Amino acid sequence: MRALEPTMSGFVDRDGLAVHYEVYGEGSPTVYLLMPDVIVQSRAWKAQIPFLARLFRVVVSDPRGNGLSDRPTSPDQLGDRLLLDDEWAVLDAVGADAAVIVGVCTGAGHALMLAAEHPERVLGVVAINPGMLLTEPLAHRIAFDFDETRDAFDGWQKQNRHYWRRDWPDFARFFFGEMFPEPHSTKQVEDCVGWSLGAGAETMLLEHDSPPYLGNAPDTATAVCEAVRAAGCPVLVITGSEDHCQNPRRGPIVADLTGGDLVLLEGSGHLPSARDPVKVNLLIRDFVRRVAPGRRRS
Repeated sequence: MRALEPTMSGFVDRDGLAVHYEVYGEGSPTVYLLMPDVIVQSRAWKAQIPFLARLFRVVVSDPRGNGLSDRPTSPDQLGDRLLLDDEWAVLDAVGADAAVIVGVCTGAGHALMLAAEHPERVLGVVAINPGMLLTEPLAHRIAFDFDETRDAFDGWQKQNRHYWRRDWPDFARFFFGEMFPEPHSTKQVEDCVGWSLGAGAETMLLEHDSPPYLGNAPDTATAVCEAVRAAGCPVLVITGSEDHCQNPRRGPIVADLTGGDLVLLEGSGHLPSARDPVKVNLLIRDFVRRVAPGRRRS
């Protein structure tokens, strides 16, 4: 059971792969909520959709490889260029000439890339713990060889090709436990683990082996942010001080490079949209009202 049912849903055909989308509400402007990557599906926005759909038209889509979208069969099918084109195709399918784009992690990186590519179609960007390589990664994310064969896997050693295939659910429980360092996050962890099973180890390995993420090229990441600023696209960056996925220093740099506003959530982890939805929802609402006052429905 959902708190709110979509007003429209459908699929876009992307070279034989169907990408699923849903639309909620009938307000304006359009607000497009982007997933971090294939590890979760659009249900991860369940705490945002009912609130934002009272005021705006809200669009979500399942990344290829999870939810109701088709499963890729090769790493090349999960390259950023294809994923960005999926997102443009969804906006085209729902008839949105322009939208506010909200993203978490890699999804925030994609939101910035979309704004840099076609600023005339992006009214503003909300980047939550943005995945852009503008600092060194957190030490624990790169401490262990992803391809190493081991007899035992503890902690971040579980971020490993062989362990994913051995026990993906256990890795997911560990990983999302790290993503929610806030106390009393059991429900959020359980939800994310369940959604991650929609992808599973083999799809996640395809994603890992896909062409390098564009946001992980420092020159590209800087150029994207500078292009967003040059286009005059408004940006709101939300950063959790206890993010264990992205280096929390990246958010302030994105805000500085884009000329955007920065909100630091003390004590928050990687997914404040799930753990502190009221605060995040109000920040998104106020930002959308500011960047698109009185705009007619897209």
